[in-house]
Amino acid sequence: MLRRRLFASGFVLFAAVLVLHAGTSFAGRKAGPGACAAAGTVPVDDATRRQAARAVLCLVNRLRAARALRRVRASRPLRRAAASHGTDMVRRKYFSHVGLDGASVTTRVRRSGYARVRPIAVSETLAWAPHGSPRMLVRALMRSRGHRSVLLDRRQRHIGVGLVLGAPVPGAGQGSTLVLAFGE
Repeated sequence: MLRRRLFASGFVLFAAVLVLHAGTSFAGRKAGPGACAAAGTVPVDDATRRQAARAVLCLVNRLRAARALRRVRASRPLRRAAASHGTDMVRRKYFSHVGLDGASVTTRVRRSGYARVRPIAVSETLAWAPHGSPRMLVRALMRSRGHRSVLLDRRQRHIGVGLVLGAPVPGAGQGSTLVLAFGE
């Protein structure tokens, strides 16, 4: 039986939501041993976008480790599904878990080749910000109960990080759009 879990319907993260509190504890907050490289970098080109995507994975795993949860492993098919959806949202200017073609996260993940043989359970989180670093985007997700439950779901084993340059809404200018696809 095909199962799917979708959390947080179209939760848009604007700059106001990304206000950072200086005293807030957060994995990877300070540079030093064990810090996530490029966590504070706002991606502006393909090279910094790739670094930022790696930083998102590092930050998610640090948050999970701090709660004694197993780390999630990067999955190419999930990354393809996440990046494709993020690119489509930016190109066609919408922000939703459902594509304009009606495709759900489960459909996108199946199309990517992830777990074609057995039933799957997948989850997805979406975020965007005008000038969002990986740290800001992940921190904003953690401040939302629905997004936090996806990031810290103990059943998750794999992740696809789709970080796309650009904003998914008209008139917002440049930005970073983040799609995280998770699979069991």
